[in-house]
Amino acid sequence: MSESDTSDAGRRKRPSARRPGAEPVAKVEAPKTPPTAEATGVPAQSPTPATKRASTRKAAATVAVRAKARAGHAPPPPAPTGASVAMPPIAQSDETPSDGAQAEMQEVERDLDALLGDVQSVDGDAAARKRAAEAMSYLASRLLSDESVSAEQQKAGAQPGASYLSLDYYLRQLGQMGLRHRSQQVDDFGLDTTYEERVRPFLELMCNKYFRAEIEGIEHIPSQGRALLVCNHGGSLPWDSVMLRTALRQHHPAHRALRFLVEDSVFHAPFLGAFINRIGAVRACQENAERLLRAEELVAVFPEGQKGSAKRYSDRYRLQRFGRGGYIKLALRTATPVIPVAVIGAEETYPLLYKVKAFSKALGMSYMPVTPTFPWLGPLGLAPLPSRWRIAIGEPVTDLAQYDEGSAGDEILVGELNERVRSQVQRLVSDTRQRRGLRAYL
Repeated sequence: MSESDTSDAGRRKRPSARRPGAEPVAKVEAPKTPPTAEATGVPAQSPTPATKRASTRKAAATVAVRAKARAGHAPPPPAPTGASVAMPPIAQSDETPSDGAQAEMQEVERDLDALLGDVQSVDGDAAARKRAAEAMSYLASRLLSDESVSAEQQKAGAQPGASYLSLDYYLRQLGQMGLRHRSQQVDDFGLDTTYEERVRPFLELMCNKYFRAEIEGIEHIPSQGRALLVCNHGGSLPWDSVMLRTALRQHHPAHRALRFLVEDSVFHAPFLGAFINRIGAVRACQENAERLLRAEELVAVFPEGQKGSAKRYSDRYRLQRFGRGGYIKLALRTATPVIPVAVIGAEETYPLLYKVKAFSKALGMSYMPVTPTFPWLGPLGLAPLPSRWRIAIGEPVTDLAQYDEGSAGDEILVGELNERVRSQVQRLVSDTRQRRGLRAYL
């Protein structure tokens, strides 16, 4: 054995100088340095757009978790090399973020879109990549902030920022967009004065230019106080009540606002019911009418009801039965004057030729009207024909003034007064139609 071998063996057998009870020292290896491009001879390649986006998302997730840890949550877990940070699961939340948070989020989203566009369009722009990574990190930290979740929801397990990622949140925002032009206040019956003022020019154009409406006897309507207008009814759509309200607002010295009662089939009709309710229509019932009259409102009723609007063209301006006299009882209980009104022209807007009842129930209608334009022209057939209108307001009925409130329970008396009022309205309709002449459309 040589001297060098003996020295090597001695060194191998030499005991360690470790203190008793001390832990063994782990062997530390020097990190391996990856070979450079010059050593390997392979030219360096710039990162692809997919690699840029992946690194940006990874950086955003890491910063978001650490930002949440600094806010008082659990300490951030160590990020191992090559492993992605898992985002916490998002739970559904019904909390709506504040307006300030929404505006801030929208601004961040706009900046982020612009920055990401810069990254994709400019290859190798380190500054653009850095700005995009910062914006992504800020957006992720906002999504994981505690501002959008209340304390009760956090106890229930809702995750912060869940409202921004919930489908219900965006549906609520879409619904609020549809309500942006609506008034914040409406009256007890649904009148939206802001909406009415917006559509008023259109209604006045229809009344003055399209229907060429003329009104007479307007002096019989009091300037203040309650009154009950009893009108004839005609037309598949309630243009008569809408035009009567528009004409009174234009031509009455006090610009009285008329509230008109409509039957359930019109009030609950899709789109139509909501439209007329917002411009002054009220569902026809005794309770609503009595509340309006006791509030000193001007109210219009159409006792013919649906039978009046369903009259065929051959039966136009022939009044149908006035029901059981509910408006008479209403006038007696509230001591309200009754004023007859004749509306000529509404029954020529939709000349009803035939009524189809085969598919009416499936459509939610009592019948489907067949006119010269509907259903042949489709939706265009719903446009009214340009008939010439004439509105006549008669003198108040004096027969009701001699009876008191207790007379409303006398069915025989109510029936007699109902027929008297019906006869006066029929005479007024016939006289007004004769004064207008036979030219219904010219």
